[in-house]
Amino acid sequence: MTANLDGVRHAYGLCFVRAPWAYFTRLTLDQQWGDGWERVPYEQHAGTPYTDSPEQILTVAFDGPLYPPDLGYDGKEHSVNEINRGEMPWLRTQSSVGNSPIHIMAGITLESFVEQVELAGGHVFAPLGWGALRLEPSERATPPDTPAPACGTVKA
Repeated sequence: MTANLDGVRHAYGLCFVRAPWAYFTRLTLDQQWGDGWERVPYEQHAGTPYTDSPEQILTVAFDGPLYPPDLGYDGKEHSVNEINRGEMPWLRTQSSVGNSPIHIMAGITLESFVEQVELAGGHVFAPLGWGALRLEPSERATPPDTPAPACGTVKA
């Protein structure tokens, strides 16, 4: 089964990862927060994102050969805030796929996230009932990685 991304493909940006979950926000990254996001290492101190409304956070599951920052990216410990400022990707491939390593950065749109995870050989899984999600326009800024159109489906 697949889910249609129309209406949400550009409305959310990646703000937090705790495998197998990826959390997307409708807020700009500097406005989104969670418990311990300023503390290092995030793996021990950070909680999931705060949500002030039912549509603020969208959570999807993923699998595939993707590594989080705590698995030796640069040998340093980081906070969620540092990752969300773009100091390193939330997820990355260990080796090159098609001669280019995959780096999934904070703020990436849901559509781009699906494309990158699938390119790495993984899958993204949406919650049942996703089709009922109705979004009102948001003030969320469009990230600089505006993706090219794609098939726009995720596994459900």
